[in-house]
Amino acid sequence: MPLMSSLAKKLVKGCDAILALHGPVRPPPIQSLFCLLPESDSKHSRSVNYLAVQNLIDAAEECKCKRIVRVTGKGEEPTQFFTVLINMLGHMAKAWNYEGEQLLRASGMDYTIVRPGVMGKDDIRTDKVFALADNGQDLPVSAVTHSQIAGLCVDCLDYPNASRSTLTAMNVDPGKGENSYNPLLAKVTSDTRKFPTSLLDEHKRAARIGSAILAAFVAIFLSGVAAATKAVGSIVVGLISQKA
Repeated sequence: MPLMSSLAKKLVKGCDAILALHGPVRPPPIQSLFCLLPESDSKHSRSVNYLAVQNLIDAAEECKCKRIVRVTGKGEEPTQFFTVLINMLGHMAKAWNYEGEQLLRASGMDYTIVRPGVMGKDDIRTDKVFALADNGQDLPVSAVTHSQIAGLCVDCLDYPNASRSTLTAMNVDPGKGENSYNPLLAKVTSDTRKFPTSLLDEHKRAARIGSAILAAFVAIFLSGVAAATKAVGSIVVGLISQKA
């Protein structure tokens, strides 16, 4: 559910910082593939990843809250395979995440955008594996733990230089990284490059193409199954006729 404007203001009042760690629930794949949920629905990614971010910005500005930390994900490559897949099956989650990032960049808020790797179980190695890139720079996608990213979201508040920055957080091979984000946070700088104003059209176009390709594969598969079933049926009928 998106955070309503009135509720956001109540929650933000008296706060110095906001940790915006929310995201949409995983929808039924068919519902997303066939766009059965309108963008205006409160469960749609547009509501959760975009409108809710605007509500938080408005609430923060009105309540004099100083900082917003927002967890998103890699989304500047609309045609990348996993981006297309997540958009197809998640009501354009990647697309609206990026549009939500742009709301923060266009605002006067001190923000820190965190783009983590694949968050999962906390049983992976975390000794000398921490890696961080500022300015929205790319890093090879890796598994990261929820506790790593939670710690980063809190720790970055102690680093004024991490204000108005976009941080990519991944893990590297053991021994090639740091034991924590602190020494990496000390070196980050605010965003300096020009991010694309919007990638929504590109994301939607790539998702439509992906859906068409998927539909074609499904059609070919089903036609193959139908042909095989017909052939087996003919063989069975022939064998029965011979015995008769």
